[in-house]
Amino acid sequence: MRLVTYVSSASPSPRLGILHGDTVVDPARVLRADRAWRRGDSAADHAPEIPDEMVAFFEGGTRAHGLAEQALAIVDAAAGRGDALVDGASPAVLATDGVRLLAPVPRPRRVRDYLTYTEHAAGSGLAVPPAFAAMPICYKCNVETIIGPEEPLLWPSYTAQLDFELELGFFTSGGGRDLTPAEAEKRIAGVTIFNDVSARDIQMFEMSLTIGPSKGKDFCTAMGPCVLTMDEVDEWDVQMSASVNGEVWASGTTKNRQFSFAEVLAWASLDETVYPGEFFGLGTVGGGCGLELDRWIQPGDVVELAASGVGVLRNPVGERREAPQGSGVASYQGSPEVHVHREH
Repeated sequence: MRLVTYVSSASPSPRLGILHGDTVVDPARVLRADRAWRRGDSAADHAPEIPDEMVAFFEGGTRAHGLAEQALAIVDAAAGRGDALVDGASPAVLATDGVRLLAPVPRPRRVRDYLTYTEHAAGSGLAVPPAFAAMPICYKCNVETIIGPEEPLLWPSYTAQLDFELELGFFTSGGGRDLTPAEAEKRIAGVTIFNDVSARDIQMFEMSLTIGPSKGKDFCTAMGPCVLTMDEVDEWDVQMSASVNGEVWASGTTKNRQFSFAEVLAWASLDETVYPGEFFGLGTVGGGCGLELDRWIQPGDVVELAASGVGVLRNPVGERREAPQGSGVASYQGSPEVHVHREH
């Protein structure tokens, strides 16, 4: 099942939807419309409700998933019923070109991005430390700067080297503390594509202080287009690719990781409570960024990240922002450019 958060002219507030063929099905509205259509059936008055928001749906677990499947079955069986699947004045099934998809969870409770692919660390010109084999390492992202499909990637004023990152990550459906990997596995809702947009020059410059990243990451992160539920995911066999202006720059797979989804979540929960609706990025697929390729996106480019089963996360690259005169600190005069040097 491919879950989305959408808005439309009839529904300006974000709602949970399901991608179904060339439509977006609103499961809460389908069930309400079907209940109204079956008004003469006494069972209809007691039909269960389904959440219309993504995190609440995650928390609903198998019950919510079952109701969503029921809604899809109603849609498939509704041919010839005219306007039966209209909830008041709001359609319960919409054409995909009539909606705008947002990030699946527009403001996750918390976002962490891990380094789990050896190839990315080595390909970025970094020495791979012993800690990499011992535990999943992450940084915590800025949840206030998350964007969805088709939204422009912000180009900050303070960087000359903007980069994309080809990543997959998962949302939690339940919380807990001190979880085992077996317990953690039951708390994973599904996966989405994660573009961990990076300002490479200032990222490396600030991390030379062995802290961060901060300005190198905090300005923009893209997610989407949907959450593919875990019943349809083989976490070790998701095929991924990155294209710029229609040209494939990178491709890879999720198989070459140091840690499983469940191990990442279990480690995060050690002596720390995790909550439903948190997001965990698994890190960049080997070769899946401009830094490793020494190829750099430019304003006006279109970046498309694809993952099998999930779809394509498409974002244009915005123009470099001009900061107001006097903003920031006068001591910052730019960062050295970063290039990975390889022996041929």
